[in-house]
Amino acid sequence: MMIFLCSHNNVNIFDWLNESNLVEQPFMLKKISSNQLDLCSFAKKEALSINYYKYLAVDLGAVTNDNDNFKIALQSIHMLNPKIKFLYVDIGNKATMLQDIIKGLGEIPIITISPDQDLIAFKTQVTLSLEYIPVKQDTEKEKPEESDKNLQVDYKQELENSVKNIKKEYIFENKDVMVSVINAYPKSGATTLSINMSAYLHSIGASVAYVECNGDLDHLEKIRNNTAGFTTVKENRFDRNGVIYMKSEIPEGMDFVINDMSGIIHDGTETDALEFVSNCNTVVLCGTSKPYELQEIKKKIQILEEHDCKRICLCLAFTPDIEKANLLDIFGTKNVRLYFTGYTPDMFKSNINSEMIRRILQDYIQEKRNDKMLKIF
Repeated sequence: MMIFLCSHNNVNIFDWLNESNLVEQPFMLKKISSNQLDLCSFAKKEALSINYYKYLAVDLGAVTNDNDNFKIALQSIHMLNPKIKFLYVDIGNKATMLQDIIKGLGEIPIITISPDQDLIAFKTQVTLSLEYIPVKQDTEKEKPEESDKNLQVDYKQELENSVKNIKKEYIFENKDVMVSVINAYPKSGATTLSINMSAYLHSIGASVAYVECNGDLDHLEKIRNNTAGFTTVKENRFDRNGVIYMKSEIPEGMDFVINDMSGIIHDGTETDALEFVSNCNTVVLCGTSKPYELQEIKKKIQILEEHDCKRICLCLAFTPDIEKANLLDIFGTKNVRLYFTGYTPDMFKSNINSEMIRRILQDYIQEKRNDKMLKIF
């Protein structure tokens, strides 16, 4: 699978890969076309969502970043997706300054032959580029001495230990950030993700409340009766490990309020509920990737968009890697961001889906480093 960040002029140059006997089939190709490609913005918004692609191709002619930001963006994408193979398109050799940066990052293929001038040579160059082995993965290289291996292992272990001992601090400048979590259809994970999200936010220092807004389903009562650790603060308000749990009452002064609306939205006639959702900072729609349920997900997205929900985060569970690129093509739009949730047997575990939650709420979480505030992505 390849994702190709390209200019409008070069949008079709890799289409032949879908049918070529020069590469293994099926060859899945996703294209994102722009003549003003901001690679930093792509790294910030999409870097975590492309980890199931094998290749990332970048059309240098479309890149608008300066040298420093271009290098930072590449390093960020590579750090988050270490298994992806990079290759670059520079037909006409118009981006020599960017080529210098690429060469400084290692031996990465640059496609320079125009298919209009020599199609056979172009296809040969592309095929060889797809087959390249990065230096660090080259098993034919001379093996290091045993002592060198031990030094590398010791250094790696020391680095990992030092990273573990660093306690990150976060700043939450916005108060009362409202998140609505909705099911696409019954029992598709909204309550589980709501509680999982609340536990994670508390683990990084945020004040957070989980609010049950799912009508008569009484999820909170059932969970409380079957889970140890809940203490009663007052009627319809409980505490568990620092997270406040409430029923049908919105608290004030919290960093985040996670509203579990799992059983509320059905056919779009729920006017009051949809008005509440549209006023939330973020809307999370939960579902799975089962083929017979995808149509219902589309209907729910349409209902939310018709009621001015501008930022929808679609979270799909139980998704095979082979299906992720196709689902991204189906659902990924300007208004809809697609994420894939991990298996959540314990909904109170704060580390389950932590990267996904950080990505969803990235505008409201800042990391403190050396007394400076940095956005988490």
